[in-house]
Amino acid sequence: MNSKKFFSRAAIAGVAAAALVVTGATGASAAEGRDSGDGRTLEQPQSNGSLDTYFLLDGGTGAYVETDTDNDGWLDTAFAPSKNLVAVGNNNGTVGQAATYAAMDPAIVTGGDDTWDQLYVVLDDDISAGRSSWSAWTQSSAINRKAAAFTSLTLTGKTGGSPGINAVLAAGGQFQHGLVFTKNNGQTVVGAIYRTVDITAGGTYRISAVEYHAAAAPDFANYAATAGATATLRNGNLELAATAANAGKTVDIWVEGQSSPTHTDVVLDASGEAIVTSAIASGARIAVVEGETVVAWVTTADYVVSEPTDATDAATKVTIAAPAEGVTTVVIPAGVANANQTFTAFGWSNPVNLGQVTTDANGDVTVDAAALGVGEHTIALVDGSGDIVAWGTAEFSSSTTGQTDVTVDVTVSGIFSLTGVAASVDLGDVKRGESTTAALGAFTVTDDRALLPGWTLNASSTPFVNASAGNDQIAASALSIAPAIVSGESTGLTVPGSPLAGSGLFAEGALNSSTLEAGTTFNADLTFAAPASAKAGTYSSTLTLTLVSK
Repeated sequence: MNSKKFFSRAAIAGVAAAALVVTGATGASAAEGRDSGDGRTLEQPQSNGSLDTYFLLDGGTGAYVETDTDNDGWLDTAFAPSKNLVAVGNNNGTVGQAATYAAMDPAIVTGGDDTWDQLYVVLDDDISAGRSSWSAWTQSSAINRKAAAFTSLTLTGKTGGSPGINAVLAAGGQFQHGLVFTKNNGQTVVGAIYRTVDITAGGTYRISAVEYHAAAAPDFANYAATAGATATLRNGNLELAATAANAGKTVDIWVEGQSSPTHTDVVLDASGEAIVTSAIASGARIAVVEGETVVAWVTTADYVVSEPTDATDAATKVTIAAPAEGVTTVVIPAGVANANQTFTAFGWSNPVNLGQVTTDANGDVTVDAAALGVGEHTIALVDGSGDIVAWGTAEFSSSTTGQTDVTVDVTVSGIFSLTGVAASVDLGDVKRGESTTAALGAFTVTDDRALLPGWTLNASSTPFVNASAGNDQIAASALSIAPAIVSGESTGLTVPGSPLAGSGLFAEGALNSSTLEAGTTFNADLTFAAPASAKAGTYSSTLTLTLVSK
């Protein structure tokens, strides 16, 4: 827990007691949180900025006390000053089996600075400030470059500091309590590991809960395949080669689209490789992550065995007896040296995994090659290392053919019609030299005849006449017609790409095209361009649509 409240040293006086023993904590680098083993990362501040901590056991029973059920940032139990607690470096050991608990590597806390030479147990509001300003401290005799193990963290018993431990416990308050690695007689702090304690004046004390944050999924928008990295799926395993640059790293494996890592704490060998049992699908994009840093991007792929040939695998070639017509299985004689063993069968031309098979006492095995289909194919037995132990060719033929007469009657309505054409359209008002547009309105063409000879839909407009201006006329070409198919079956149906100038082919149904019984809906934009010579008043025209069978 991160608390900003601390009590003044000047107000501290009195006595209290408690006991803590630390075996240490392990973690990632100072720039990262340590993996908790379940896709989360520890988040506990340190004086050197690292994100590591220790975990607490009951010193009497060996049971963990790391519970914060109300999520208030403090452990549930308020401990008596005399309570013996043991701090360990992980939170997944088996109670009572000390060997499973990790010891703290000082390099984690100090950021790799190996110049420290003194270790202190400190209680203060800022343990990074140096010995001269600490409230209470004692120097530990446990100096070990590899691990600071079983160092006592007792609240009482601190011999140094001002105003001193008795005064601090009597006054109470919130403080940092932990191990401090120093040099220059305690004045230069190299690194520290601590938990916050909340001391009730003259009474019990609480300990801050370890904080976690969910491990952030890598951003696959940044995916860029790492040169030389591979992720091969074979026999239920993921064979990861993350390149030698990642040798010895402990990584998590994330699959694109997942909110948590699919595999955690995968240790890469000296070549940057590892094999894990995995159900990741082929073709999945994965990120190999150390801490919260992507160290490799790679896409999974199934293991592919190269097709054997006389030139490359003559020593393992065997003779496969030709299968009978229509039979899809063959027997591969792998020899007694391969008796009673399980192999994976592959077939070619294109590689096909035919499944796992087990040879008999003679080394023979039956392989079902139905997935290969008719024709000549290569079939091989492959061991767990990917080596071909026996292969040969076989030709498969189809079985005797049979015939079945299948009939179906297609029914039609026989409808051939034009329906729903609007009785009138008002194009509105328009000034001379300008234009106005309105929709003709949806209508339906239905062609559900038996033989589907095709059809045409023609548009024809009469000149526009203004009765109030002495029957003044404007040519029919002043009306632009832009047909469109709105909905329904449109296969084989067309409308012109350019508007009609008053008249022309509105739409056409090709030979063997049908609108189905429901018909096809059409519409058109009608645009009238008023000439400069137009008289004031209402001009009227008649637009005729005619559906004609071919």
